[in-house]
Amino acid sequence: MREPYRLAGLWGRVVLLVVLVWGGLVTAFSVDPPNRSVEEFRASLRAGEVIYVIATESGQHVSELRWSSGPLFWYRVAPLTFCQGLPKCDYESKELYHDVDAAGARLVVQQPRAQRGNGIFSEWPFHVPVPHGGWLVAAAWFVSLLSMLGTARPRLGNRWAWFWLFTVGEAGAIVFLLLEPRPVWQGLDPEVPMRRRMGGGQGCLVSIGLGIASGAALLAVSWLTNVLTGMTTG
Repeated sequence: MREPYRLAGLWGRVVLLVVLVWGGLVTAFSVDPPNRSVEEFRASLRAGEVIYVIATESGQHVSELRWSSGPLFWYRVAPLTFCQGLPKCDYESKELYHDVDAAGARLVVQQPRAQRGNGIFSEWPFHVPVPHGGWLVAAAWFVSLLSMLGTARPRLGNRWAWFWLFTVGEAGAIVFLLLEPRPVWQGLDPEVPMRRRMGGGQGCLVSIGLGIASGAALLAVSWLTNVLTGMTTG
């Protein structure tokens, strides 16, 4: 009788895992894209190639601008803060809004990073740059968190350990879906209990390492994407 429920739970894990990995990859593609000029951005807008714009504002000016012509193709106008007042690189917010409205693209305005913050919670699931779909990744992250909290006895660590991995660890939700209560590639095989589980303190320490590794992986994917984009457009 329990077999259909276990099978449904397994497929639920797979769906959540796919959504989170997809969101992580899309975020990685947009982290550090190749540089372009304001003129190139405006030309892409006029050509109808821009589908998504992320702007960081500083006062009445745009301090950074990123845009996408597809999930894999992101570009950036290098930080404009250092050249405000120069006619070749200055870009006022009202000009940006006018250009974007005329092109019918989607615009998201971000606060400078120093002013942002969701406390200890992972930031990337709530800032996935996907038109009309970023909420899906945030929902998958919350469902994964509730699943972790509802697991009677996680195999690798207690709930406090996993809480730190979910929040400080950035990629903890993906790791949880992969490994709890058994590795997802083992399907419905019997669970093999661990002799020792992580406690809250150990989980906190591991989460710091996981957070560093997640950031490094994000930059690596971004760098590889830049290389491939350069080969495609070169």
